[in-house]
Amino acid sequence: MPGRRQRKTTETAETERLLQAKLPAHLVKALRILALEQDTTVKTLVTRLVEDYVAQQRRGSGGKG
Repeated sequence: MPGRRQRKTTETAETERLLQAKLPAHLVKALRILALEQDTTVKTLVTRLVEDYVAQQRRGSGGKG
């Protein structure tokens, strides 16, 4: 039975493999660096970036969408 740390590492690896499959390598590298600088995970960083983008788009369109 994997421990909590091993599970977290496995989840992180799976997330990064998915990103590598869907995004250009230079983008994944930039996301990794930014996540390290902000002391967070790539998954958390991408989630926050997308949420911020969606919120910004909603504000720009008058809240519709």
